[in-house]
Amino acid sequence: MFMTAAGVAMILATAGCGDRRKVPENSLAFEDVVYVEDEYPVTWELAHGDTLDLPVLGASDFVIKDSLLIVSNNDNSGRVTVLSLDGRTVYGKFLREGRGPGEIVNFYGVSSTQFSHRDGHLTASWADYTGDLTEWDVTASLESGYSEVAVRDLGLTDSQWLLDVVPLGGSRYLIVHAGEDRNSLVRFVLSPDGERTVTQPLRRLNGAVVKGAEMAGSGSVAGSGNMVTFSVPAFNLIKGSYAYDSSRGLIVETERTLNTMNIFSADGTYARTVCIFGDRVDDVSSAEHDSDARLALRPKTFPDFISVLHWYREPEVKQYVRLFSYDGEPLAEIPLPLGAVFYDFDIPGCCLYVLVSDQEFLIRYDISELLNGIVPAQIAD
Repeated sequence: MFMTAAGVAMILATAGCGDRRKVPENSLAFEDVVYVEDEYPVTWELAHGDTLDLPVLGASDFVIKDSLLIVSNNDNSGRVTVLSLDGRTVYGKFLREGRGPGEIVNFYGVSSTQFSHRDGHLTASWADYTGDLTEWDVTASLESGYSEVAVRDLGLTDSQWLLDVVPLGGSRYLIVHAGEDRNSLVRFVLSPDGERTVTQPLRRLNGAVVKGAEMAGSGSVAGSGNMVTFSVPAFNLIKGSYAYDSSRGLIVETERTLNTMNIFSADGTYARTVCIFGDRVDDVSSAEHDSDARLALRPKTFPDFISVLHWYREPEVKQYVRLFSYDGEPLAEIPLPLGAVFYDFDIPGCCLYVLVSDQEFLIRYDISELLNGIVPAQIAD
């Protein structure tokens, strides 16, 4: 295990401070931009990790929450298994598919689920396109041994294609849905009484419009062997992933195929963009349907940093977990083993967990030296 310097001074500039770069009007970026240009001060090479033998059938993805290892699986007795961090102790299996009490109709995996705390309970929530919000009380389920699940209608009858619901605390949510033309996204904060607030940062992001018609593609009907034509809405080109840091009140939005990561406050008082690839912010007018040579996925928030998975598909497949400060400054990058596209951190234990999906095994790496180097105060606590 070793650390290497980036080799040259990290190129880090903020728009308006002697830099002539102009943010395109039709972009998912604010005026305040940090340009990373793919330079990270630390590259941390993972040493041999511990492979955890999980007693889980068909592990497909996972998260770490409140010292719990929560794993999606293919077990008919429950789509989620909750375990100890060493993977040895199973605390319960939950979220069986069905329409009975405690059962769920749809589930996209724990890595696509928003986790938050409410009244001291760990809660997982996800929404379907029609506007129904499913909330799973993880804490209550562990106490009772049954899946404590509630489904409620958010009352978004005018919102087509509900895409994301991010809990902001106090029964408030960031709502993200497709625009009526399917070429844009609409974001607003929904209060408990149904009031919708669009802050200035949200208004700026909502103004980005894909300048293109829907793409006709091809796919297959399961089991039929016949090819069919389907349409991919243009908003998929600018759809992002979200994470929320409740202690700072900051939302992180990472665009899947574009080169921007936005950090902004729920109340609209702070907004900054990180240009994570290259030296120019992408104009969404030129976004292409096949622009998946590089992907930014699964943003996560921790007490002292933000993490994102960067997945390069060309010219060769590479995956990195990259760390940023809440000011948008790059802190470190961690190259991942080939095939590892799901990750999470156990901060108290100073470990990085990585799931190699096609082989269904979880690897745990000690990264205490890295964390000591970039956030020493965190480890001291």
